[in-house]
Amino acid sequence: MATLKVELSKQLHERLHELVAQGWFSSETDVVQEAVRRFLEAHAPEMMSRFIEEDVEWGLRGSD
Repeated sequence: MATLKVELSKQLHERLHELVAQGWFSSETDVVQEAVRRFLEAHAPEMMSRFIEEDVEWGLRGSD
């Protein structure tokens, strides 16, 4: 597993801490991992569409 250092605002960190304290997650790391996973899943179609458009453009015109 990789390690990533992240700086959060005090308010955001307090909200993460509250989620753990309320039992929604077992750790703040779990909250961040879930948030990143959901973000990537939610934006996957948009990202794939953009990559496909870039590939088509490159195929039609080259990389000049």
